[in-house]
Formats: sequence, structure tokens, C-alpha cells
Amino acid sequence: MLSFIQTFGLLLLIITAISFFIKLLKQPIIIGYVLSGIVFSLFFLSQSGMAEQVEIFSEIGITFLLFLMGLEFDLSSLKYLGKDILLATLLQSVIFFGAAFGLSSFFSFSIIERVYIGILFMFSSTLLVAKWIADKKETSSLHGKITLGILVIQDILAIILLTVLDVVKESSLTRIVTIPLYGLLLVAIAFLLSKYVLNLPLKKASKYPELLFLLSLSVCFAFVELAPLLGYSTTIGAFIGGVVLANTAYRIEISARLKPLIVFFNMLFFVGLGFQIKFDFGMSMIIFLALLCVLNFILKPVVAYLTLRMRGYDLKTSFFSGLYLSQLSEFGIIIIAGGMASGNLTPEAGTLAIISVIATMVLSSYLIKYDRKIFKLFESRIVSFDKKFITKDIKEESVDIDCNILFFRYCDVDKEILSKFKKMGKRMIVIDNDPQNIELMKKEGIEYIYNSISNPEFFEHLNFEKVDLVVSSLTDIDENKMIIHEIKKTNPKAVIIATAKSLKDSMELYRLNVDYVLYSAFLKEQKVSVLLEEYSADINKLLEKKISDMSRFKEKEARMADVSSGEFLDIESFIRKARKAGEQSPAGGGRQKGKAPDQPSSRKPSGKPSHAKDDAAGEESDYSSSDKVKKPDNMML
Repeated sequence: MLSFIQTFGLLLLIITAISFFIKLLKQPIIIGYVLSGIVFSLFFLSQSGMAEQVEIFSEIGITFLLFLMGLEFDLSSLKYLGKDILLATLLQSVIFFGAAFGLSSFFSFSIIERVYIGILFMFSSTLLVAKWIADKKETSSLHGKITLGILVIQDILAIILLTVLDVVKESSLTRIVTIPLYGLLLVAIAFLLSKYVLNLPLKKASKYPELLFLLSLSVCFAFVELAPLLGYSTTIGAFIGGVVLANTAYRIEISARLKPLIVFFNMLFFVGLGFQIKFDFGMSMIIFLALLCVLNFILKPVVAYLTLRMRGYDLKTSFFSGLYLSQLSEFGIIIIAGGMASGNLTPEAGTLAIISVIATMVLSSYLIKYDRKIFKLFESRIVSFDKKFITKDIKEESVDIDCNILFFRYCDVDKEILSKFKKMGKRMIVIDNDPQNIELMKKEGIEYIYNSISNPEFFEHLNFEKVDLVVSSLTDIDENKMIIHEIKKTNPKAVIIATAKSLKDSMELYRLNVDYVLYSAFLKEQKVSVLLEEYSADINKLLEKKISDMSRFKEKEARMADVSSGEFLDIESFIRKARKAGEQSPAGGGRQKGKAPDQPSSRKPSGKPSHAKDDAAGEESDYSSSDKVKKPDNMML
């Protein structure tokens, strides 16, 4: 028999091999961890005798998983969550719970098992969706902000439900009454530590990386120890410990120091879940599993779409948000694991829950990846369906488009710039579809039009003939194409500043004769203010900046021409590139420029949509390339 170290080494080798293969398929690595646990349990676990040790590691893993989620939970972000997102999320959660509870009633589950299945169905995966939104550079998009806001509220609901489940276990009436009071005490201690106590020790410890590492872990396990004393689980304590550190001035440094350790134990948690999966359930459970997954992919996107539409969000934003939320959550797995540990759930129910989470994570990844293709496929049907129910749109008096400066989406421009434009007699209007931005513009006295580019009749009621400058803060390439086409068609002399989220998009916009492109993962609002300042003083400064940036873009694109867009290079491509490098001299091999796309002839631009897959993922700098730069005749206003 192998020793524990040898067996654990074998487990790590299996995890590495399977996880590497899973990432080659571009799937969430969590799947690789669970599959590794299944493979090891089938072929090696009975011979190794290390099930008990891995179970201990899994318990530490679930502690660190909650700690990680708490560490990424910034309380200051709660103030940006409006009542619309809150009400929509609460309504969604009630519907999801009721649907899953009702479905499980047709099968041989106990009442408590139905409750756990209903809770499992309520939540979507924060880790998976947040990673996809970051990778697709959609954190600043409206649907990205809405989706992340919904996930934050779901995480809070999950913590509340974990607390409720802890309370339900108590048989003493006194304990049931005092546990909520102890909860308030726990929150108060966390607040005081975060606000007044920890910043000074963390400041001293930040000079010594090892000491900062130990102090951060000590905060986590201090709350792990404190929470059970007040009647709460260790997982809730770990989450609160993470929240405490997340709201200090050293959040980023702490996260960087602890991330490798947290990832390691999170891996062992999901491997431990794989150990617990048993494939000895009957046909009825297989049918239930299939029905639960189908219900997830039908009900979740539809309910999320309807609730967001009823709260005033536009069609496209609501559709994308619903699509992004169409999976079950790792938080649900944590709750299910707690149910299995307490004996409320049978191993069969736990296995079904784990498999359903993994299956929905895999399939929803493809829905998120191809979100725009799916939207275009169903757009006409969605528009037709949308007209059959009443939405809670904000009804305001129509604002004349007779303005000099037009913004697509609100941007926090410096007050001095706005004042300067007013003195110059220039009128500014913002077109936006975010109800929160609408309320903000009401307070600031900024003229606006509540509408969305995704509205099929959007351009039919607007006239851009008197607009001098258009600034698009939208990062969707198709929406920017539509704006450019309509502006150039009705007012060729207008100056257009657009925003791109990738190298490819920035070049495509320049080839459509945009005057300047802001290329960044986020729109830098200060940069917009500077550009507007230059525009108001001398438009030639904007042109000089455009030419300078395009030259840098060209150099960057040339360097990136032979870089593969994927994370892994297959062996055939590697051999082909090596052979080509041997045949050509280093100075040769320049890339042939492609033709600029034709100007679209209809309202909706033609051409293939751009996807993040083709972009240089993770690029942070503002570089791109261009074709021949030509000074347009209409640059002087």
C-alpha cells in the first residue's frame, strides 16, 4: 500500500492531467476537479485509505471557498444596487424556489429534501459568471453590471439561508430567539474590526509579506472560531472574515497573497465532492436530473428577462442578463454539502445536486460565449413576444434631439466642462437605458432621452442633422456600427468618438471613419473630459491625438499578428509555424492588410459580429493599428 504522501501525489497528478484536458476544451476548471475526484474514487480510493484525510481537506476547502467569496465582497458596491435589481432578484428567487420545489414533489423526495433542492435552484454561479464577464470585457456594460448586481444579492440571500438553516436545527426556543441577536453582534464586531481596528496592524504587516499572509489567515480563522460560539457555522464565519478584509485598504494585496492557498484548498473541496458522487441511483432520479436541467435552461432566462423588463430595462440587456444567469451555483453545492453533513439529505440527493450544478455550468458557458449569436437568432421572436405584455418603462416627455453634443450612455463628465459648454451655447443630451443613470441625470439636471439602441424603432424617431459631436460610451461593436451608420447617413460632418473593448473592435471602428476611438476595458471618464476639453478648444488637437494613437495601434497589431488567440497552441499549428519560420527570413513575412469593410446599407450593419475569442485577451494598453490615415474634410467645426 502506498503511503499518504505517495497517494496524495498520485491524486495531484490525476487532477493536473484531467484539469489540463478540461481547459483545453475551454470548460470551467471546477469540472476537472470533480471529475478527478470521481476517477480517483473509482480506481484508487478503496486501496489508498485516504478518504478521511481528503474529507478533512474538503472541510478546509469549503472554509476557504466562503472566505474567497467574502474577500471579493465589497460592501461599498451595495450602494450601486438600485431597488429595481433588488426587487427583480427577490421575485426571481421566489419563482425559482417554487418551481424546483414543485418539480421535486412529483418524485420520492422528503419535504426537507425538496426545500434543499429549491434552495439549490435559486442561485446562479458567481465565480463562473464573474469570470466570463471579466474575460469578455463587459464589466462596464449595463447587462454586466445588472448580472453582477443580481449575483451579489443572491450571495447575500445564500448567507441568510445558511443562517436560517442553522437556526432551524435548534430545538430550544431560547436559542432560536438569541441566534439572530448573536448574528447582529457578529456583524457589529466585523464592522468595528474593518473600520477602526485592522487597518493599523495591516499597515504594519504590509511591510513584511509573510506577516501579512499570517495576519490575514488569522482574521479568517478568528471568525471561524467565533461564529460557532454565537450559534453559526464555520462557513459563515469564514465568509464574514473575508468581508472584513475586503473592506480594508489592503484588500488587493491580501487577495494576491492568499489566492494560491485558497485555490489549492478550493480544489480539494471540489475533488472531495467528486468522491461523494455515486452512480447507483435509479431511472426516476435520472429523469429528475434531466428535467431539472431543462427547467433551468428554460425558466431561468425567461423569468430573469421578464422581471428585468418589468423593472424598466431594455430588451437586449434583459435577454443577456437572463442568459448569463442560466446555471446553478457553487453556493448551492455548499448548502447541499451542509445538508448531507447534517443528515438532512441522502447521498443520492447530494449526488444529483452536484451533477446538476456541473452540467448546467458546462452548458451555460456556451450560452454566454455565443450570447450575441443567440440573440440575433431569436431577436425577431423576442421582439414579437415582448409586445404581448406591458413593461414598466419610464415615461418622460420626449426631448428634442436638437443639440450640439450627444452622448450614448451617461458618463460622469467634469462639471467645469459642462459649464463651459453652456457658456459656449452648446446643448448636450444623453441617450441612456439604465434607470439608475436616469435618476442620477434627473438630480443633476442633465437633459436625456430614455431609450435603447436595441429598440427596433430607435432611429426612426431621432434626427441627428444638428449634432456636432457624438460620444458613444457603449462597448458593443454592433451597437456602435449602427450609431456610426445612422450619424454618417444623416450628418456626415459630425465628429464621432466611440469606445471599443478590444484591439480588433478599435480597428474596425476606425475603418468605419470614426474620428477617435477610446480603447480600454473600462471607459476612463477622466479621459472623456480631456477629449471634450480639446474638442472645445481646438478640434485639430483631437486629430493629432488620433494620428498618434493609430500609429501606435499599427505597431502593436504588427507585433500581435502571429500570436494565437487561444490559450493553447495545437501541435499542427506549432509545426506549421516552425516550418514557416525556417523558410522565411526574420525581416520577411509582413502581414497583408485586409480591405476595410463596406459601409452598411441598412439600419442594422452587415458583417460578422466580433467576438472576444478573436481578440488579444487581457490586453490592457491602448494600442491598435490602422490603414492609411487621411484627414477628413469635416474636422473643422
